[in-house]
Amino acid sequence: NEAALKLARKYASDHFPNNSKTKCVGCTINGCQCATDKFEIVSFENSFHGRTLFTVTVGGQPKYTQGFGPLPQGIRHLPYNDFASAEAAISDKTCAVIVEPVQGEGGVTPATREFLQRLRELCDKHNALLIFDEVQSGAGRTGALFAYMRYGVTPDILSAAKGLGGGFPVGAMLTTDKIAKSFGVGAHGSTYGGNPLACAVAEAVLDIVAAPETLRGVTERHQLFVDGLNRLNAKHNVFKEIRGDGLLIGCELQPAFEGRGKDIVKAAEVEGLLLLIAGPSVMRLAPSLLITPADIAEGMARFDAALTKFVSAVEASKQQVAAPGIPGIPGIPGIAKAA
Repeated sequence: NEAALKLARKYASDHFPNNSKTKCVGCTINGCQCATDKFEIVSFENSFHGRTLFTVTVGGQPKYTQGFGPLPQGIRHLPYNDFASAEAAISDKTCAVIVEPVQGEGGVTPATREFLQRLRELCDKHNALLIFDEVQSGAGRTGALFAYMRYGVTPDILSAAKGLGGGFPVGAMLTTDKIAKSFGVGAHGSTYGGNPLACAVAEAVLDIVAAPETLRGVTERHQLFVDGLNRLNAKHNVFKEIRGDGLLIGCELQPAFEGRGKDIVKAAEVEGLLLLIAGPSVMRLAPSLLITPADIAEGMARFDAALTKFVSAVEASKQQVAAPGIPGIPGIPGIAKAA
């Protein structure tokens, strides 16, 4: 349909429309195997690529594969941002290397520029395809239309979803004509992928997100968040590191608060603030790309109130550890346990 064609012409040589992250990644890897006649997939520890048996196996987090099996074979997991391990593992048998430019579920951890550049070189050397999973980092989230544009590294295939539809279910595998031609008829399919409404929504979203003023605004809002978070940290000393790009920000907790991310989420809920975690010890902030400065300030004030209560509850629990049976602190269930 015309909307799908417009989407492809603007942002890739060719595409395969889907309606979720999982379907995008599955389609992507099918395409790599069709294009290369090889089967070995290299992924990275703490990555996340979807929730089917195949895509959770491609992801490098054992907690998502526990209780399922037998798991698909031919998938290797390497340390993230570790080029030496990649150089030792990637070979002429490698079909594709799949990587998140910014690991979302894995702790909001950006890749280094050198790591992605050298992965590109390794893939070229061994005739393997480089896949960027930009389901979380794409659609303007990092201050560029897609994160690869910030790194100066162009993948062979890119997976996009989530922000691509502005809340409407849509996803796409974006690639080159050469790779697309390796797909035979019926090699992959999607019941709802490519429907005119979804593609029209995605086209409209990208027209807005790709506008220079929108991307510039993401960068400006990033600084407002970082400044606010640094002020909170100067007061409460709860964060070991504040990292990320654009409006995908991770706050890793100090060792004294390790594993207590959910307690902070609960404390924030009491203050009327919604937070995410990226693992048990990283707070994840991924607000609207159009959030106002006033809302950022209000959010920081509520976060401040939540952290004040959280830190006080932790300190109280340390004093109460020798007194079993003392109930939890209101609003933060279980916080009275030993720190």
